[in-house]
Amino acid sequence: MIGLLSIAFFSTVSAATIEDADTARVAYSNCLVEFTTAQLDEKVGTGTFKKAAAAACPSERTAMIASIKKDEMEFGSSEDEASSYAKEEADGVLFSFTDGYAGYASSNTRPVKEE
Repeated sequence: MIGLLSIAFFSTVSAATIEDADTARVAYSNCLVEFTTAQLDEKVGTGTFKKAAAAACPSERTAMIASIKKDEMEFGSSEDEASSYAKEEADGVLFSFTDGYAGYASSNTRPVKEE
């Protein structure tokens, strides 16, 4: 019985922390949508955008990295591994915008926020 309760508790904790990380990822992504849209509206060049995007949405990026790092450490990763993985994940979100910027600009389309 205790084992079953422990499993249920850890499942609840794991689901909550994963949800926090996903919420933080969506917040960072949506902030980058707003930033990217503003840059597209101003017709900023791709190179300039890539440089500026790296510094965009610092609080959302920091929150995403912290949330993922916390999750990874709870799942047994070392602090260095968790930090590295969390930064890679945030860099992946950023890359999707810097990589897609020229396509948005040439097709006159805009990224869309996640809900």
